[in-house]
Amino acid sequence: MLALARRLRQMRRARELSQEALAGLAGVHPKHLSEIERANKDPRATTVIRIADALGVPVAELYEGPSGEPPGGRA
Repeated sequence: MLALARRLRQMRRARELSQEALAGLAGVHPKHLSEIERANKDPRATTVIRIADALGVPVAELYEGPSGEPPGGRA
């Protein structure tokens, strides 16, 4: 969950989107997105799909590090 939170925040910031803007694009409440980014909430699969779609990336990319490896190194 922490890896997803970090990657999500990184991708959102790289696109210069506020939490409110991304939440609007994904159809989720901004507070819920904030909770996910702080690793306080474990999102449902459908929510992850909506966020990935809003970011224009495959779901797997939310769980990968910048080099394509799982966050934290090799699996």
